[in-house]
Amino acid sequence: MEIEGTGPWNLEQMEESGGAAAPILDQLLDSPWGVLATFHGETFYTEDAANQLIEWLKVEKQRGRVATALILTHASVPELAKWHLSQIYIQAGETVQIFTDKGEALSWLKQKIAEYEQQAAFEDHL
Repeated sequence: MEIEGTGPWNLEQMEESGGAAAPILDQLLDSPWGVLATFHGETFYTEDAANQLIEWLKVEKQRGRVATALILTHASVPELAKWHLSQIYIQAGETVQIFTDKGEALSWLKQKIAEYEQQAAFEDHL
């Protein structure tokens, strides 16, 4: 799943984007999948929006979400933005990596999904 967004990253915006993504998520759920998310501009979530994202991530992980690749563009304080986003995804237990190149991000996601499928196949044979 590929998404792009520009803030503000508040609860109202999160609810709007969650509703828009629901039909796509319904098609992905229960098989391994990943997200490539491109953030334009500032990437700082309000506390309530961050908590909502963490809860959504936890639910999605139970339904097949394997990993998230993030690309940040035009952040005024890139290192702080990377740290902020990493903390949100780590709190949700999500495998996350931040990239500057879309091709590298997609390759990493494919690798993570393949690793997940191999592990699942191995566990099925136990």
